[in-house]
Amino acid sequence: MRDVQVDPETMTATCGGGTLWQDLDPPCLRHGGVTPGGTFGDTGVAGLTLGGGLGHLAGLHGLTLDNLLAATVVTADGAVVRASKAEHPDLFWALRGGGGNFGAVVDFTFRLHPVEQLLGGLLVYDLGAAGAVIETWRELMESAPDGLMSVAGLSRSPFSGERAYVSVAYFGDHDEGRELIRPLLDAATPVLDAVRPMHYAELQEIFGRMPFGLRNYWSGRFLHTLPDDVIAFSRAHLAPEEVRGTILIEPLHGAAARVAPDETAFAGREASYNATFIGFWLDPADDARGVEAARTYSAGLAPWALGGGYLNYASEPAGATLETEFGAERFARLRAVKREFDPANVFRFNHNIAPD
Repeated sequence: MRDVQVDPETMTATCGGGTLWQDLDPPCLRHGGVTPGGTFGDTGVAGLTLGGGLGHLAGLHGLTLDNLLAATVVTADGAVVRASKAEHPDLFWALRGGGGNFGAVVDFTFRLHPVEQLLGGLLVYDLGAAGAVIETWRELMESAPDGLMSVAGLSRSPFSGERAYVSVAYFGDHDEGRELIRPLLDAATPVLDAVRPMHYAELQEIFGRMPFGLRNYWSGRFLHTLPDDVIAFSRAHLAPEEVRGTILIEPLHGAAARVAPDETAFAGREASYNATFIGFWLDPADDARGVEAARTYSAGLAPWALGGGYLNYASEPAGATLETEFGAERFARLRAVKREFDPANVFRFNHNIAPD
């Protein structure tokens, strides 16, 4: 279920439900196209798409689910259903953000977009510079063109060290891109400036790969804004020696922000940022501490939060219920689709939308 078929005439790609992004990107790129994916090649296409799909192309072309044209779904009763805007549109709406609640998606068809060499890479700073860097990054992203996608992070861990960082993906003239990100270079001196002209396949590897087998727990919130208080809270949360992990801050701007909130089931469209604590460790004895660090960070974001968090990242919902995560109206519509396609709740080992 990892086959990929690319149609260069229609600029579409169809892949099996078990496909990873490292399976999908290369054949698409050979035909000069790409669909927005995540930022790790070993991420599954299915999970990312059904829950959202934040990545380097979100500003230009939206979330992964915004580029889904159709999907083939095997429902709980064994029926094979094709979902698109023309066929079973309610199911197609629910698949784009409602996760794996409605059936087993055995293939996905995506729209492809042309992509050329870009300006991309990481700017890495001492952790002590995090405040100035993230404040500057926030100002940059508030007026960023669609062609610039960038995420910011703070990290204290044995895997990535103690650092602040900003990723850069600029799809345009390289000199213009360098000038655009100059404030990030003026805010503090990077210990590493790895931003350079590169191909999209290289961009997808700038974060490396997370080692397999780590114990982990993730929790966060969608945010209306990113005030100084959130930046200060994030820095303070990572300060204690016993807190180990990464805080990832991602903007929702450009094409991803222009899709109407009710067009898909994705619950974060009204947000400006997504902030997530990513905790990972090796020793089971550290489980309680690792989980608590993530939950405490997420809970601390409540004054600035928009409902819940990005469920693709969530080890469990940040809000009290999934209704909190999706909002009452969206959740009611999702439950109606669930009752139609999975009334017995067979597909329940997930962020579960129960039919009743």
